Amino acid sequence: MVRRCAFCDSPVPADATVCPVCKEEIAEERLERLLPLLRRPESPEIRMMSPVERLWGVIRRPAPTYRDIAQRPDTAGPMLIIIFNALIVAAYYLAISSKFTVPVMVNNTLVETSVLSTDTGNVFYGTALSVIVSNLLLGIIYLFLGSAFAHLAFKITGGTGNRRKTMAIVGYSMMPVVIFRLFGLLLVLLNPATVSMANPATWEALVMDIYNSTLWTTLDYMTTASFVWVGFLLIFGIREAHDTSTEWAFLVSLACMLVLGWTFWQAH
Repeated sequence: MVRRCAFCDSPVPADATVCPVCKEEIAEERLERLLPLLRRPESPEIRMMSPVERLWGVIRRPAPTYRDIAQRPDTAGPMLIIIFNALIVAAYYLAISSKFTVPVMVNNTLVETSVLSTDTGNVFYGTALSVIVSNLLLGIIYLFLGSAFAHLAFKITGGTGNRRKTMAIVGYSMMPVVIFRLFGLLLVLLNPATVSMANPATWEALVMDIYNSTLWTTLDYMTTASFVWVGFLLIFGIREAHDTSTEWAFLVSLACMLVLGWTFWQAH
């Protein structure tokens, strides 16, 4: 939605403070007054940041960082996020696997041992490797399909940005998912509790038990919670890349997050 002057109803740039037609001073948007963190950067040109700086910037200083991303979109940062996510999910799988124990005979004594330390531990390490590959592929698919859907939504609602800008802002906005999953990994590593599997039917069945465990379900809920943060970041990205008002960017971002949450649970 194009922002319009409250005095002469002329279309004005989304970040304008003075109407270019009637020269009247335009008031700050209501949402920016209510939430100062959403205020636009004062400088129209932001210094060029590296992909690593942008990854940190979307968390620490999202407003200027997304202006830089919109001015100079890239795919390096989003690909780094996809790689980090795949590695963390694989590490999460191994961390949960280590909590499952089976009785093993050692010196004529049954000892509870992590399944990773058994003779068939390679099954779990092999599964972790497949987790990395599958999450890399899923991440790339989600990035392209999600960006295509988002770009269509932005265009329908009056956005002016191109596909490259959309892909960059969508990709960088997934950083909170990585942070929440990393936090989940730390919780698992710090959790001393174990799950004893006295008579596992098959090792393949045990792998499925790990995926269906309470710890893995907790990761899914944490991932869903991270979508709130993702949606907040998308407000900055949509606004900068598609030259919309902050309030309209909020509404479009909210719609995108509802679709993201629905597709995430449908995939499960």
